[in-house]
Amino acid sequence: MKRILLCCGLLLGAHQAFAAQTTWSAGSSYKGTVTVPIESGPNVVWKCNGKACSMSGPWGDDLSLDSCQSLVMRVGKISYYKNSAGKMWDSKSPELAACNKVAR
Repeated sequence: MKRILLCCGLLLGAHQAFAAQTTWSAGSSYKGTVTVPIESGPNVVWKCNGKACSMSGPWGDDLSLDSCQSLVMRVGKISYYKNSAGKMWDSKSPELAACNKVAR
């Protein structure tokens, strides 16, 4: 019985970890893969297709200026920055303007 409960607990934990995934995207004409550090975390890989860059992970559901700037330093200015949790910086956002100041 203990093994069944342990297995159920592990499966529930795995499901919750999977559910915590957030996807971020940024409008960019860059094509390729970019590895960037994230604030207080690991390096992450953005995949860019010439229209947008995207990446997913369990790093919360906020938009980070530091993470945005890390991407912009590698791909150039972006036209938006958003995530699947409903947060968005668009062309009128002061946060996006601050992010794009570090563009190459």
